[in-house]
Amino acid sequence: MVKTVLQAGTSSYSHDERSNLVIVNIVGYLATLSSLNYAATYAAYDFSNLKPLVYGNLISATLTASCPLWHRFGRLTAVFFLTAVIYASIYYFMSLLGRQSGIQLNYLGAAAVVLVVCGQRYMFFTILTIITAAILHLLAWHTYRHPRADIVMEDWFLDSLYVFSTISIMAIIFIVVFYAFQLVRKAQSETDALLHNIMPDQIVERLKQDPDKTIADQYECASVLFADLTGFTALTNSLGPTKTVAVLDDLFTRMDALAKKHNVEKIKTIGDAYMAVAGIPLPDADHRQNITHMARDFLQMVETVNHAHNVSFNLRIGIASGPVMAGIIGKSKYAYDVWGETVNRAARLEPRGKPGTILVDEATHDALKDTISFNAPIALDLKGLGKITAWELGSVS
Repeated sequence: MVKTVLQAGTSSYSHDERSNLVIVNIVGYLATLSSLNYAATYAAYDFSNLKPLVYGNLISATLTASCPLWHRFGRLTAVFFLTAVIYASIYYFMSLLGRQSGIQLNYLGAAAVVLVVCGQRYMFFTILTIITAAILHLLAWHTYRHPRADIVMEDWFLDSLYVFSTISIMAIIFIVVFYAFQLVRKAQSETDALLHNIMPDQIVERLKQDPDKTIADQYECASVLFADLTGFTALTNSLGPTKTVAVLDDLFTRMDALAKKHNVEKIKTIGDAYMAVAGIPLPDADHRQNITHMARDFLQMVETVNHAHNVSFNLRIGIASGPVMAGIIGKSKYAYDVWGETVNRAARLEPRGKPGTILVDEATHDALKDTISFNAPIALDLKGLGKITAWELGSVS
């Protein structure tokens, strides 16, 4: 209910614009409550003598409460309207009560709110409204030194109005600025979460500390995996786009979970292919074991996905280990990637394997041959890499 009221009139705007318009609504509602409180105070004190103040506040409350209705006419329409109503109301009440009431303080709050809502994007309007607030404040201060002759109030009541004006405007500024900071904090959290989803935590922290610094690292030994779906391309024609995306989403979500379980970093997906690396950015002596165990879990997981979606496809997996380079590429769209001959070797091994198998290079085989069984060696001639020996992963001994 509260969320609906705060977001009234903003549904047709983008997420970022809607956040600022919510601030406008909040200011409108707070101004309405303030005006109603003033109207009730004046009516209780001396309704017959203070009718201009009571009716003026009721009119002001009605106008500020209508703020959400003005969003339909444009991004800044409600801001223009609300600013005009508040500025005119303050000046009107100053002409009746004089500067001892402290009503003029609301110009400072109104200008601060415009700055928060419009900011640098509409700097001309922001500066214009701040200057206007300053001029009106000084003009009212020097023009209306005392209450109008027909407005009779005791000194203690005028003092009370000044205290209330001070407290109310400070409260409004606090609420608006607090909400604005909450929006900034939320946006920062969402950005951090996105960065942590697409690159290792250690790299995110380095990127945040110095976004302009080049991140490029050399690792003496890491393990690289490429996994590609077999039989899936033909399936996409019969599945259609919605079902295809659902299957891939389920598959890659499960693969991400397994990568995390085995201390492996996902690098990226390329269509229906999956690339991951173990042993970076933090060195890990067990990187070969971790990535091969993850690969075996991948093959078992495919059966689960096939059964869940009533489809039939498999994986081919290639693994290579050795030196790699890794770093951040891009400025507006960051990507953490890995390069080197080891990466190329894993990528070339993957398509040379049979569906449902894991093919590893010599370095990986030599490190794991005492704990994992392999089938007979296979002589391969890989494009750009020449002749190598590969092994198909067997059962765990």
